[in-house]
Amino acid sequence: MRSLTLGLTLLAAVPAVAAEADRFPQASDRWLYDVRVPDGPGRQRYSRVDAVPGPGGGWRVTVTCGVVSTRTGRETTVLAAKGEAGRGRMVAIGGGWDAPKPGGSFIIDERTDAKKGQFTDARCASGPGDLSSGD
Repeated sequence: MRSLTLGLTLLAAVPAVAAEADRFPQASDRWLYDVRVPDGPGRQRYSRVDAVPGPGGGWRVTVTCGVVSTRTGRETTVLAAKGEAGRGRMVAIGGGWDAPKPGGSFIIDERTDAKKGQFTDARCASGPGDLSSGD
């Protein structure tokens, strides 16, 4: 009876492992996350995370935050930082940077199509964004 229960438990876990393996991005993938939110008339605040494969199954990231004119498309960068990101047990990508001081962090919730991102630095936009291969 125990072997039957164990066998059924293992079979039930196989689809979950397969689904995990199909999830984008994988540790070997380059990806880009972009979020924009209104910031007054004719302006939006933005956050961008550009990620490339890094050590230990994570990513090296460049985080850029700023303001963009909705009239001209001109961007003004107010934060540019380098850091690292990875996945934990949650269905999310989290990361952070140490410089410029005091540093900051972000988390991107992967559970929905909206891919809501939360940044700890007030200069960055938080909200639903796009996660893509950066193409």
